[in-house]
Amino acid sequence: MQRIGRLAACAAPVCPRRSGPTRWGQTAEHRQHCATVRPARPFSAVTGRRFVFAGEKHRLFSSQPGAEGPGKSTDDRPVISVVGIPDPIALIRCKIIMFLLDLYFELNMNSAEFERGVKQALVHVSNKMSRGRYHELKGLVSAEMMAYVEKRCSSLTETQRKQLSVATDDIIFVLPEDISVVHDKYGRKFCFIVMRFWLLSSHEGPDDPEALKIFKVASTEDGTPQKKIATAVYEFHGEVKRGASPDWTVTTVWHWHWNLAA
Repeated sequence: MQRIGRLAACAAPVCPRRSGPTRWGQTAEHRQHCATVRPARPFSAVTGRRFVFAGEKHRLFSSQPGAEGPGKSTDDRPVISVVGIPDPIALIRCKIIMFLLDLYFELNMNSAEFERGVKQALVHVSNKMSRGRYHELKGLVSAEMMAYVEKRCSSLTETQRKQLSVATDDIIFVLPEDISVVHDKYGRKFCFIVMRFWLLSSHEGPDDPEALKIFKVASTEDGTPQKKIATAVYEFHGEVKRGASPDWTVTTVWHWHWNLAA
């Protein structure tokens, strides 16, 4: 598998894949393996289109505004202040690649529909993990990541596992953190996009240092437990073709809560 030279030659290089913790235990071999298998069609971020997650065959999530999916919270949000900014160089690099993907493949990752789609994926996957229903992730999450998720969740207590659940209103902010475009020996082109989510959490334990770089939650005055901000990272993989919506599959799942395991 090689990067697409034409895209790289037209502007900044494709965002480099990071080593260390941001790889979330994944390897280059895993990435190459995923790109050789066409995934099932778990969801699609197309305007006006409705899509069904695997394991939720009778529950439809609309990509229209105002239809954000299950698990929506009714509690008022605490006061949240911005105390920092994400890495501007990485963000600019990703924005350039997103522009090129839109230019060459008509794939608009800056759209509200795409953002709603990835948010719905986070809500769906986190709710399944919190209930221990890992088998219902089949079709949306890669087989290797399903096994990895089950292993990581098994080290959590029942209370910690339930705290993995994310409601739509809990999501504060989402940004692309890394994007790669590769092609295989058959000439098929694949996109990997890493999205980082900042979200409200009721977990007990230390704060997420990555979250504290960007946001701060104001102290409560009524004595209720103060919510914290945590992060989650999901990687989406799909084959890209001009004028066609990719069949996205989640190939990486990481939640800050996993660091709380004893």
